Amino acid sequence: MKRLALALGVSVATGALVASPAFAQFKTQGVSDTEIVVGTHMDLSGPIKSWGIPASNGAKLAVAQINAAGGVNGRKIRYILEDDGYDPKKAVLATQKL
Repeated sequence: MKRLALALGVSVATGALVASPAFAQFKTQGVSDTEIVVGTHMDLSGPIKSWGIPASNGAKLAVAQINAAGGVNGRKIRYILEDDGYDPKKAVLATQKL
């Protein structure tokens, strides 16, 4: 009987711990009443800049089109782009900055 009570207690405690983040209320980072901030890093310099530059231009165009159409639920998108130069150290720094 003691084992059953212990197992039940552990199960309830585990369930409460797992479910608690679902009930937490927090403000989503990068989202305000007026804008949504989206950031990324790409290779705008370095050996594969020929892929990074067109990709970043496409992302900028998409953001401009979305904003011109009224944004997302009335919020404008602010696009932040960091150049990592195809260098892992720069990529880590860019990610930390974002």
